[in-house]
Amino acid sequence: MMLKESGTTNWLVGRSNANNIDLNRNFPNLDAFMHKYNHYAHHRNHHLDIETFLSLTSGNDCQNNPYQIETVAIAFWIMQNPFVLSANLHNGDLVANYPYDDSENHLQMYSPSSDDLLFQHLAESYSYSNERMKSQTKSCGDTAFADGITNGAAWYPVCGGMQDFNYLASNCFELTLELGCRKFPPGKDLPSIWNEHKNSLINYMSQTHSGIKGVIKNEEGNAIYGANIKVYQLLNNHWQYIDHDVTSNLEGDYYRLLVNGIYAVQVQSPGYETETQYIDVDNKPDQHNAQRLDFILKPESIERLNRKQMLRQFVNKY
Repeated sequence: MMLKESGTTNWLVGRSNANNIDLNRNFPNLDAFMHKYNHYAHHRNHHLDIETFLSLTSGNDCQNNPYQIETVAIAFWIMQNPFVLSANLHNGDLVANYPYDDSENHLQMYSPSSDDLLFQHLAESYSYSNERMKSQTKSCGDTAFADGITNGAAWYPVCGGMQDFNYLASNCFELTLELGCRKFPPGKDLPSIWNEHKNSLINYMSQTHSGIKGVIKNEEGNAIYGANIKVYQLLNNHWQYIDHDVTSNLEGDYYRLLVNGIYAVQVQSPGYETETQYIDVDNKPDQHNAQRLDFILKPESIERLNRKQMLRQFVNKY
């Protein structure tokens, strides 16, 4: 009853499950794979499912604790559903936290993802609708967060969190939202907490309608599942690759959150010619749909398929 009636500011009380494991430190540490891959020109940058399975079957998380059934269930739920945007809600401070939560050397330092500008925008979409959060005052202690947002690792490094797992294991972009100073506020405060954060939550959810979306089909009108969508942004007259791809869902639909800008969108799928289209993304504050960009992929020519087969045989031989 203590937590319900009087609340507490203790960051650790009540965090663990029945096995005394903190579930938000219990997800596969995909950040470690991504930081390693970034040293190579060509690498996996999304849907790290093989890495997830390897981690889960290894037995322990990065804190050397066994993976919990709750964590495994949520991990597979995330990977099996076409989520676009999500948030996990915490208390203990007042800030919108975005990836990465961990740095390559596990030190407290800014650790940007390839979608750093987008994540900053998503965090601000929440904080700017909350007067206390965006005020930059030291609401809950010694730290004042500029614009009410922070990069996770720049605040304090977290290994095995759900936020980064979403980003690297699926198409989903996730933030960690800290809603107030008391880790477990008393029940009587819940109505005021809701009123303070209601507009922020609504504005954040509306960001699912930013960027682009569309359907990918072949010339027969059949949906193409698992097509790879690469995005390049025009910056200073140069195309800059955003090193985080997304994939099409079962019905061929895809969703790619983007900030305003000019983009080249490239779609690839085995057996089809690569298709590229260009779009000027101009998100509106009150828009209810992302800009539509559909693709119809043509089958690869026999000559191209033969060249690929010859190259494959050459590589296998030598």
